Amino acid sequence: MWNAEHKLYLYPQQPYYRPSHQILEQLLIKLQFIGRLSSEVNLKQNPKQATTRYEVGDKFLSQLTFMGCSPDIELEPQENKPYCYIEIGQIETPRFISGKNLKSAKCPHCKASIIELMCEKCHKVIDPEKLNWRKTAFYASSWISIGNIYELEAIPNDNLLNVLEKNTDVKWKTAYIRHI
Repeated sequence: MWNAEHKLYLYPQQPYYRPSHQILEQLLIKLQFIGRLSSEVNLKQNPKQATTRYEVGDKFLSQLTFMGCSPDIELEPQENKPYCYIEIGQIETPRFISGKNLKSAKCPHCKASIIELMCEKCHKVIDPEKLNWRKTAFYASSWISIGNIYELEAIPNDNLLNVLEKNTDVKWKTAYIRHI
């Protein structure tokens, strides 16, 4: 299925950092995290957002740690059935990415619960890097998403995050977002 309801996102900690698409693609190919380009087409593609979809690679499962005793994930594309896929997404300027599972963050100035980048209580604009949405939102201009991974069903292992950090000189973080 093209538009997954649940996604695991990997994104650079620095919102304005946007590594080249080729660097990310080559790193993920080398790790065998991604396979071939997907044949599905996103008819709702936003022209200002470049997104490329891939099937999972041969070592996809070894780059993630699955929680629980029997995760239910499909690795092969199937008609009308959710399956795992990977997207590399990039946009020109950072934006706030969240979904229906958004948890509020705390304003670093007055400690009020906030959902936007401006506190409604103290009216201060907040640097998105200083907010903690508890892995349910992020602010970035580049990301890697894994479709059809439920919240905390899987976490990227240290190898995947370390390779991303070493090759981009930026720390990478994770978020689980429920769309739709």
